[in-house]
This record gives sequence, C-alpha cells and structure tokens, in this order.
Amino acid sequence: MDRTDILILIFSSLLLLHLGWETLQAKRDRQALRHVIYVNGTRGKSTVTRMIAAGLTAGGHRVLCKTTGTLPIAIHPDGRQELIERRAPANIREQLRYLHKAAQEKADVLVIECMALQPEYQRVSGRNMLRCDVGVITNARLDHMDVMGGTRAEILDCLMEMLPQKGLIFTAERDFPDQLAARAERLHSTLTISDPASIAHIPGARELDFPENVALALDVCAGLGVDRLTAFEGVKAFVRDPFALSVYGGENLTFVNALSANDVSSTRMIYEATRNEGGEELVILINNRGDRPARAQDMVRLCREMEPKEIWLLGDEQRALARLCRRAAPNAPVRGFRVAEDIPFTCDAPRLILAVGNIKNEGMRLVERAQRELKELPVNIGGEREHV
Repeated sequence: MDRTDILILIFSSLLLLHLGWETLQAKRDRQALRHVIYVNGTRGKSTVTRMIAAGLTAGGHRVLCKTTGTLPIAIHPDGRQELIERRAPANIREQLRYLHKAAQEKADVLVIECMALQPEYQRVSGRNMLRCDVGVITNARLDHMDVMGGTRAEILDCLMEMLPQKGLIFTAERDFPDQLAARAERLHSTLTISDPASIAHIPGARELDFPENVALALDVCAGLGVDRLTAFEGVKAFVRDPFALSVYGGENLTFVNALSANDVSSTRMIYEATRNEGGEELVILINNRGDRPARAQDMVRLCREMEPKEIWLLGDEQRALARLCRRAAPNAPVRGFRVAEDIPFTCDAPRLILAVGNIKNEGMRLVERAQRELKELPVNIGGEREHV
C-alpha cells in the first residue's frame, strides 16, 4: 500500500468517524426536544414559522425558531435574534447546528423552516436529520419548477417528502385534499387542513396577514395544546421577516415591496390587496438575478397578464429581459436602471410601483431606500386596507 492509499484510508476513516459522531449527536439533541416543527411550502414559510414560534411561546413553550427567508435568522428562546453568517453556500447540514443549539439552550420546541428544494434533500433533512414530528406545508404554487415539478400537484408531492411518519401534518393548501390525505395515510400521520374562516371570530386576526397563514399557525399551536386565543396573543406580536411584504407611500406614490413573493399568483394577490381604487398607473419593477432564469420567465408572464403602464428593470441580464418584456407587453415602455438609487420616487400622476422578482442585492437596497425616504403604510392583507 503506497502513501496515497494510506492517506485516502485515513481520510475516509476520519470522515466516517465524524459522520457517525454527528449522527449520534443529532439523535441526542432530538431526544432533548419535545417537538421539531418543520415548515415547508412555496410562499409564506418564514412568516408561518415565526407565527408558530410566537404562538407557542405565548403558550408557555421554550422555543428556538430558525427562518431562511430574505435573511437567515435564528430567534433564540430568550428573544435574541441572530443573523446567521455563512462562509459558503447554504447547506442543509446547517439545520443540525440549530437542532444542537435548541438542545443546548434547553428549548422544548424547535420551529425551523425547510431550506431544501430537491425531494431527496427534503426527505433527508426532515426525517433523518431533524426527525420532525410535526410537518407544515403552507401552500403549493408554481415556483422552482426546474427541480420541484412542472405542475402544482408535482410540486406538492415534492414538498410532502419532508413530512413525518406517525406525526402531525398541518397545511393551508386546500386544492389537493385527496393527495394530501393519501400521503398522510401512507405515513400513518394525522392531517389537518386549515380553514381561513376559522379565525373570523378573533378580532384583528384577518388583518394581521394572509388569513390562511394565521389560521395555519393557530392550528399548529392548538394541535400542540395551546389555546387559540392564547396563541394569537403571541402571533399578533410576531417579529416579521426582514424585507418581507411592505408598503410605502409618498406624494402621488405607492411603493409595494413584493420582492419576496416570486411567483405570479402570490404577486397578483399582493397587488389586489394593496392597490388603491383611484386609478393610479401601474409600474412593474423587476429586480432580476442571473441565476434565476425561471423566475425571470415568471415575471415576464406577470407583465403579460397585468399589462402595466411601464416596466422597470434592476439587476442582471437586463437586455435579454427587456426583449422578453417588450414581446409580452408591447404597449409598456421598458426602462433599465443601474442601481436602486436611480429609481424615481417622485411622480406627477398617481403611481403604484410593484417591485417583484428577487429581494437580493439591489432589491434589498431598494427597500432600505424606501424605508428611509417614504412613509410605511399599514398592510391589511386579509381585511379591508385603508386606502391612501
């Protein structure tokens, strides 16, 4: 055996020892927790994760919460927020680190957002790494179709790979009850499909966020023994994800930050919930990422369906995207901007800027600029919004 073979053998042995120790540690950490709640879905994962954590905390649980929305953030049992620093691309092994932190900090519940896309990674992270006993799916919409499937039913199949065996399953996805019930039966798990109407009697619940998100979070809390009204006291004060949906106003201007919505159906819902009735002109502002071509195609389809007055572009690959937008909406002039500071926040006629596509890079800088220069307005997604 030459030196290279010996080095390979030593390295392989050390790797196997490390993986064995990691598996044993994860098992010990999981045994220290009463529940691991794994939250998945196309839209609303970060919001629902934070709502569930807030509701359970109000019910007396000691909770560690981790979200990977616009920014990866952990909320510790003492309420401290930690921005998660990454020295390399996101990896699902990060979930084990926060399973360990939850056990170290004597939490009894870990509420954690799924960060996997591929079905095999969802299955491994949910069942093998975290050993979740509560699985939550917010919804199944058309996004990440290159890895998750070309139809909503296929995407739901992919999302369901992380669901627990002999556990609890909660979802606000109401379009595929038979598909969900079949998977729950195969897993010997109990399924609850949330109904937005269930929160109608709770004052302020429908105005807090999308009613399906609020109902889902309260159902999860109730499933773990927390009274709905007690849970809602926590939920209504939950700390929102940075750069999540927000609306800002200026003279003749409404700026809607829908940069984290990404898919067409969610973006249209946001527009309908936030637009005014005064006939303002619609400008769709797309912040594009070169590594998200499928998302760019979705935003082009949005322009075709919504027929904006103008289309503005930020970010990468603007020439190619401009050609697609002109074909999709030939009556809408297309303007490109180099940086967020170039976007005009002044106008003579009433205008609504619907910012969509991607939150990263110039998108974050654009929202930070809106926070500095414009006035934040209330967003009552589930109820009547006060028009401005």
